Formats: sequence, C-alpha cells, structure tokens
Amino acid sequence: MEFALQAALLGAVLGSALLAVTTLYGWSLPAAPNAYGWWAAAFTLEAASKAVLLSGGDSIPIEISDLLHGLAAGLSLCGALSFAGWRITPTLMAVGLVSALGWDWLAHTVRPFLHLDNLPLFGIGGIPLLIAAWAFLWRGGLTAGSGALRLAAIAFAAAGLHQLSAPLLHSHTGLATWSFVASQFLSMVMAVALLVVVLRRQQALVESEGQRANLLHSRLVDALGSVQDAVALFDGNDRLVTCNSLYRAFLAPAAEVIKPGRSFEDILRIEAERGVVPEAQGREQDWLFDMLADHVGPDAPKGAGREFQLWDGRWVAVSVYRTADGGHLRILRDVTSRRQAEASLQEGLNWLRGIMDTVVDGIVTIDDSGSVLSYNPAAERIFGYDATEVVGRNVSMLMPEPFRSAHDGYLKHYAETGEAHVVGIGRQVRGLRKNGETFPLDLAVAEMRQGDMITFIGVVRDITDRKRVEDALVESEQRFRDLAESASDWFWEMDSEFQFTFVSGRVRQILGVGPSFFIGRQFMELAEAGDAIEEWQQQLAMMRAHRPFRGFVFSHRLPSGAVKFVEMAGRPAFDADGLFCGYRGTATDITPLKRHEQELATQSAQRQAIIDNMGHGVVVFDREERLVAMNQPARALLDMPVLSEKKETLETLLLHLALLGEFGRGNAMTKTARRVERLRRNPYQIFEHARPTGMVLEVRSTSMPGGGLILTFADITDRKRVEDTLREAKEAAERGNRAKATFLANISHELRTPLNAIIGFSELMKHEIFGPLEPVSYRTYVDDIHESGMHLLELINDILDMSKAEAGMTDLMDSVVDVAALVRSSLRMMSRRATANGVELIEELPQSLPHLRADERRLRQIVLNLVSNAVKFTDDGGTVTVLARMDEAGFHLCVADTGIGMSPEDMERVMLPFVQADTRLSRKYEGTGLGLPLTKALVEAHGGTLTLSSVPNQGTTVEVTFPPGRIIADATQAIAADETLRRG
Repeated sequence: MEFALQAALLGAVLGSALLAVTTLYGWSLPAAPNAYGWWAAAFTLEAASKAVLLSGGDSIPIEISDLLHGLAAGLSLCGALSFAGWRITPTLMAVGLVSALGWDWLAHTVRPFLHLDNLPLFGIGGIPLLIAAWAFLWRGGLTAGSGALRLAAIAFAAAGLHQLSAPLLHSHTGLATWSFVASQFLSMVMAVALLVVVLRRQQALVESEGQRANLLHSRLVDALGSVQDAVALFDGNDRLVTCNSLYRAFLAPAAEVIKPGRSFEDILRIEAERGVVPEAQGREQDWLFDMLADHVGPDAPKGAGREFQLWDGRWVAVSVYRTADGGHLRILRDVTSRRQAEASLQEGLNWLRGIMDTVVDGIVTIDDSGSVLSYNPAAERIFGYDATEVVGRNVSMLMPEPFRSAHDGYLKHYAETGEAHVVGIGRQVRGLRKNGETFPLDLAVAEMRQGDMITFIGVVRDITDRKRVEDALVESEQRFRDLAESASDWFWEMDSEFQFTFVSGRVRQILGVGPSFFIGRQFMELAEAGDAIEEWQQQLAMMRAHRPFRGFVFSHRLPSGAVKFVEMAGRPAFDADGLFCGYRGTATDITPLKRHEQELATQSAQRQAIIDNMGHGVVVFDREERLVAMNQPARALLDMPVLSEKKETLETLLLHLALLGEFGRGNAMTKTARRVERLRRNPYQIFEHARPTGMVLEVRSTSMPGGGLILTFADITDRKRVEDTLREAKEAAERGNRAKATFLANISHELRTPLNAIIGFSELMKHEIFGPLEPVSYRTYVDDIHESGMHLLELINDILDMSKAEAGMTDLMDSVVDVAALVRSSLRMMSRRATANGVELIEELPQSLPHLRADERRLRQIVLNLVSNAVKFTDDGGTVTVLARMDEAGFHLCVADTGIGMSPEDMERVMLPFVQADTRLSRKYEGTGLGLPLTKALVEAHGGTLTLSSVPNQGTTVEVTFPPGRIIADATQAIAADETLRRG
C-alpha cells in the first residue's frame, strides 16, 4: 500500500474513532436521545473496519473490513430509526445482522469485477446516514433547536453520499486517498454537529425545567400556607428553600434567622441558644448532634417521629422526609392535645393498677369460652399457680370434679338461655390448688358487655382459715390497648363553586375511598344525616366570604361502617387578576384523638364502678393529697358521711376522724398532723386500728405510680378474737409440756438411786462375791432381778434423753467414728435377740465407707434403736438389712426390715413419745414407744434428718441422713480430725 494512501487511511481511522468517542460522550449527557448509543457502536465498528486495512492489502483484512462495515451500517440504521421515533425490536436487529452478512457475501462476489484488489467495497453505510439526515430535517421542523438539527442533517447527508460513492472511489488509488481524507473531515463535522444537537436539547430542557420549577414553587407556597402543620423545605445542601408562616410561629424566638438560603445547622444552633426547645438547655451540643442525625441519617426518609416541648409549652412531633433531589422536608405537628389526653389516660390506668395491686381477694376474668384473660397476685396466692400458668387456659383448671367437667356447659347454657347459676348471684364453692388440695371459697361473678364482647369477672375469697378473713377489692381487669394515632394528611382543591377538583391519593389509605369519590362533589354533600347542619352552614358562609379557615371537623362513614373524624383547613385561591378561583387545603384524620377522649371517659366510669362495688373499704388520694374516690364500704367502716371529693384532702379526712374520737383523747390537730407526716414519710404501711366501738380494722397504705395514695380498710375483728384464743391455748400447752418434762426428769432421777442399789446387790449375789448362794434355785431369781433392773435403767435413761431432747439440751461429744466398725459391733450385740426371734441380720456396707464426725455413744444408740425396733416387729423368717452410702446430699444410713409395716396414719403416730404402731405383736419386750422419737431427736441434734417409708405387711425402711459437713473422706483427714477433737 502506498504511503499517501496509508496516511490518508490512518487519518480516516482517527476521524471515525473521534466521531465514536464524541457520540459516546453525547450519549452520556442527560438530554441525549437513545439513537446516540446505536450510532456510537456503529462509528466504533466503522473505525475498526478501516483500522484492519492498515495491516496490509491481503484478502482476509479486506473481507473483515467489509463485514465490519456491514455491521456498522446495520447499527447506524437502528440509530436512524430510533431517532425518527421507531421502536428497535429484536426482529429488526436480526434483519440487520442478516443484511450485514449478505453484504459481505455480495462484496466478495462483485469485488473482482470492479478490480478492487487492495481496498474493500464499502458503500452500503451511506443508506442509513441518508435516512438519519432525513430524520434530523424532520425533527428540525418540530423543535426550537432546528439550526443544530439542520447542521447535523447536512453533515450526515454529505457523509452518506460519500459512503455511496465508495465503490467507485476505491477503484483508483489516487481517488481512494482523497476519499479517506474526505472521510476524516466529514467525521469531524458529524462529531461537532452531534455535540451541538445534544447541547441545544440540554439547554431547552433546562429552560423548560426552570419554568416548571417556578410553577411548582408557586403551588408549593400556596399549599404550605394552608397546611395545619409547620413545614420547611431544605435543598440537597441543607439550606432552607421555603417554609410556611406556622413554622416560624412555632420557632418564634429564632424566627428572624429562618430565611431562605440559611443552613439547617445554623438554624438549629440559634434555636438551642435562644431556648426554643427547653430540653436542649445545658446540652446544646448533644441536642444539636441528635437533631442533625435525625435530619440526614439513614432512617431520615421515614422520620421516626421524635417529639419535644417548645418554649411556649406546646408539644410538637417532628418528621423528616427525604426529597428526590437529595433535600429534606421537615414537618412539625402540634400534638399537645394528644399528649394531654395520653397523660390523663395513663393516670387513670395507674389508679386502676394501683388498686389491683392492693386488693387481697383473687380476681379472675374470663371470656365467653372460659379462657382466662387476667389473674391477679391475690389469686396466685390463693390457688398456688403463677399468672403465666393460668392466663390463656380454661378456668376449669382451678375447679375440682365434678365442677370442672360441667363448667363449659354452664357457660353455654347461660349464653343460650340467660339463666344464671353463679353470675350476679354469688355463692360458696370449692376450688382446686396447684398441689391438688381442694378448699372452700366464696365466689362472686359479674358480667361485663362491651359491644359484642362478653367478659366475666370472678372474685374469689379463701375462707379456709378464719384467722385471715379478708374483704377483697372486686375489680375487673381490662385489657387496654394503646391507640396508634395516624397523622397522615391529604391535599384537596375546590373550584369557585365549591366542587372538589383534586384530591391526593393518600385519602384512600385513611378513608378507604379513592379521589374519584370526591371529584365533582359539592362541599355540602359531605354532610351526613345526623350532623349539626348549623355548623355546616356557618362553614359554608365563611367560605363564601373567601376567608381562610382551620379546624373544621366532620364525620365520615367508611364502606365498612366505621366512622372517621376529619379535620379540614384551607385558604382561598385567586388568579393573577385577583378573581376568586376556589380553595386549596389539607385534611387530617383526628379519629385517634376522639377515641382517646372516649376511652378516657369509659375508663373513668369503669374506675368509679369498680370502687363502688368492692368488698374492702378504699380511699384514693392524688399526688396533691386531694380526695379522689371513697367507696361505700369505707364510709360504713369509718362511719363517714358523704364527702365532697373535690374539696376534701387527706389532712381534713383524718382531722374529721380525730374529732370523732377515732384516735383517742388529746389535741385533734396534733394527732392529725402526726399521722399525716407518718404517711408522707412512709406511704407503704400495714397496721391495725382499734375503733372506739371495739371493731379492729387492718389498714393498708400504698403509694400509686406517678404520685398519690391508696388506703384500704378491712374488718379483722373476728380474726383477732380467734388469734387471741389460739395464743392462750398455745401458752397453756407449752406450760403443760414444760411441767411434764420437769416431772419426767425429776421422777427418773429419783428412780435411778434405788435402782442402782438393786442392780449392784444383784450383781454381788449373781457373782457370789460373799459366798455361794443357797439354795441353787435362787440363782435364777437373781438373774431375773438383775436383767429387770438393767431393763428398767435403760427405760429411765431413754426417758431422760427424751426429756433433754425436747428441751434442746442434748450434749454431743464429737469424735471421729468408724461407722462400718460401729455398725458391725452393734449387729453382733443384736445377733442373740435376732436369732431368738428367727430374724436374719444382713450387712451391706461398702469397703470404702468414710468416717463420720459424731458422738460415738449417741450414734451407737441410734443404730441399736433402729435395729432393735426392726427385729422386734419382724416375724419369724424375716430379714433386717443395714445399708450405708455417701452422695452429695450427705451420709446415709438405712435400716430396712420385712416386718409388719405401718399405714400412713401409724407413721405419723410413731414419731410421738410413748406411742407404738402395733399392739398385736409383743414377743419379749413390750416397749415404751420412745425408740423412734428419741432416735429422731438424736439425729436432729447432729444436724441430720430421719425419714420413714413403710407398706403394711411388707416392711419398713428408716433412713438417717447426716449433713456433708460431718463426712471425713480419707484416713489422713480422719486422724487429724480425731486429734483436733481430742485436744478440744
């Protein structure tokens, strides 16, 4: 290839590449049409088709060049059709691809006939360029930038004609050189033309957007002026764009700095410095940080609804919404009325909760299916169940049979017939505790209807023990739900005839009807039957006078039948000539506030009803110690007349009682002041008050959440009488027990003196110390005398030990005891008696049994008593087994027999002194009934426990457990412990 041709070809490649880059840049601009994308791809392929020719004049680069040229022509055609307004479909793209391949085949076929040996055919690319030129001319007649479009049309037409003449120009080297030079020039012209077209379109778009922005700004200012909320709009740089007058009124101390162009941070800082928000005083930096975080944080678009109090005492809710351009819309809504309603409602709830916490009667509420809705602390104490175990389950779990099975049938029968067994009557029934115990109780049931909902309130009083007679507070525990207040607004417009012409779509979310429900309707058509027509007429008269209005409220019934309360605000709109053209404004759903008011009234009525129907006397004071409520039982218990709740206070009430003589003689003012001061200092008190009439009252004082005081009064006169009687009986029993113990100790001590002489002389005679005993038959008598004396001595010792144990005076001499050796020696001592009774003694002791720190003599006495008892009450052929083991609970020693056994009643009796479980079997020793009581006393003196388990006619097992602290695990520790105990 000649140098001149190669240089011209290189320039053409650079021109096509510049055109492709320029088109791609224009496509990235906001105003560029989609056709630029197609053209950018086409010009890129065109540059590639020329670039491959730089590698030489072989046939393969020429074939590739024609193929790329055909593909570029197809993409250029898509761009031209797209610019003309056509839609580019996959079918059209497929046709273009087939055409490109067909062109490549055609070029390969006709190139030899045209003698094009060193250059491609080209040519087809001119057709879409001419079509694009036509499209530019056609668009130029419709747009303001027609000059730029005509320039582009001329450039594309020249390039198209140049492309169509390519097959002729490429047939001669000289012509081809100038053809590529012209191609470079035309590419640059097309690039300039395309950039000019895009820039002109962008300029026109900016001008249009400016006009539209001015119009929207005017409408926005009008709309914000009629909004009931304070609204401020900030741009993407957090600078104020506009705000309504109400926004400046809310932030009055800083109003002069709230101007367009002022940054949000500057406005906040001035608000903090001038005390617009009192809570920011002293913590300006922290408050400023929090408000900025809400304004631009990730959650800002939804506005979490922060609320705070302003300088003038009003409460506002702040919502922040992000706009599409990166700015923010800040809305301040006056929520003072709602906050006041919530505070009043919360105070009522606190009163009810405080009353529920002080009553001593169980209160259980159920629905019409028998499921428990609530269960107060007093009911937990009565039935033994926690509230979590009862709420949600059927109330029949608190009833024994047959009431449990029949309960649901009672409810169904009552629902069908209205015939009541318990409801509204009150009766004595039986309840079931968690431990399975049934007990008598008083039950009163009331019914409450709220719409279609039926609730039964049961008040139960445990009457098992008259010592704890309680007059309970009967109250129905209601489930209160917090009302979620919707604060969504919507915009509306009316024409001069007061017909709705526009309603925003948000109305569907609030009222359940779309904008079409309002469009074309007269304002007065919104009035429903039953509304105050005078208020509607007054509102219409105000609108006819073209005055702005705010706070007009009307009701609207939803398709579901529910009623919504709507508050409207609006301002008149005038055209450029000052002629009235209608109204613009907003509407707000204020149903939650109305419901708050209704709920507050309902709660107040319920509270009064509950207090008036309680069994206890209840007096309630608020945080200022003013009398809030006093029920009828309180007046009856205190002999009080009907008082004015608005005038009476805690001090005047106590002064009235003092003047009646309730507090005894003396200065009534002093006594009253002393009691008032004591209640103020310690509001949580429980004390008894004896009235001059002889009645005894139990008074409970409790502080209410948020301030205030509750006093409850219960008549406990009968309980006090029973307590006095039982106290006297207990003291008499204790005196008798002490006299018995003293008598037993004295008489046993007196008996031992002559008994020692009997035993001593019988031993002298038995061993014939002073010579043989004649006749020989006397020896048997002496043995009997000695054995009887020893038995009597053992009996006296048991009585003395039992007396000491009952008096808590058992002395222990601790030492290290080898329990295994002690048990074996004890079994050897009992072996003769066991053999005589035909009983087998079995020892089951582990080899590694540890030592025990205990009184060895008392421990031996424990083992002998248990084994002796087991042998005595085991028939011929039975067994007595002694076992020992150690675990985490302590050291266990068990004696099990296969004897006559005992019933549960006998097991309780045998632990009493001088009582035996069986009188049927008496072999050698009748017994005194002191064995088990004395053994238990000795075990408890060691800090252990004794337990019995027995089955009649099968046997008895006695288990003795010593605490872990008495176990000595190894021999070294045993030697050291023995040395320590020996030395004291």
